[in-house]
Amino acid sequence: MENISGDTKLSALSIPGTHDSATQYVNLSPIFQCQDTDIQTQLENVYRYLDIRLVLKNDNLILKHNFAKCRKDKSIFSTSLTLDDVLNDIYTFLDQNPSETVIFCVKKENSKDDLNKVKSILNSKIPTDSFLPSIRIPTLDEVRCKIVLATRFENDYSLYLNWQEQGDHTILDVPHKKEDMNVSESFFVQDRYNYDVEDKMQAIEYCLENSMSNDSTFHLNFTSTSGKGKVGFPKKYAKKINNYLMEYDWQKKYYGILIVDFADQELAHKIYLTN
Repeated sequence: MENISGDTKLSALSIPGTHDSATQYVNLSPIFQCQDTDIQTQLENVYRYLDIRLVLKNDNLILKHNFAKCRKDKSIFSTSLTLDDVLNDIYTFLDQNPSETVIFCVKKENSKDDLNKVKSILNSKIPTDSFLPSIRIPTLDEVRCKIVLATRFENDYSLYLNWQEQGDHTILDVPHKKEDMNVSESFFVQDRYNYDVEDKMQAIEYCLENSMSNDSTFHLNFTSTSGKGKVGFPKKYAKKINNYLMEYDWQKKYYGILIVDFADQELAHKIYLTN
């Protein structure tokens, strides 16, 4: 982001992102693993949107994908990856790369968790001098060397990026949906995570072709899918989808935030070089 004009809104950038970012070491990995690198490596590989799924454990927040625990290392006896672990990696990266920003998008993964407690812990973990305490889309200069906190729930200190689940199998001509962030800003999101691979690639391409730069509108384009079966195998699907993205005819235009499974450096370069 160093060479991008500081008055550019984040919503006017092409930004590489990772889906279920903390799942490098996750229980039941054939089903729940969506990344094969850790958060630090994803940041070094130029991914700037992180998809973070938090669950309450006593007075702490840990990372899970559905009910599967995200671990600190590959040992089955490893302890849970915590919010503190992830934030430490991000702050270390930002200290070393002050031109950058990271969109930190949080979902409450367990519907039974006390939302007020989740918000209280989350907000206490992010110092106000190191993130943008605002619910509006910022310019790049406002958030260099900072976290941009986004949440799938209403919160006084974050961008509101919530959408209705898009897990049905119905194939839509227009696969993305517009959602409001606040009274003047909005976002389009495509998160059809139960499409088969061919239908998913068509949904991704529709959004790539129809994304338009706008200071008040984000575009979120999820490339992940678990297929139409009861049990999905993300790595198998991601291989085909990521090959498609590598061969896509990228132009110098705005593509919004592309959120991918099994994200590597080469694909991130394809995305951010469109800026």
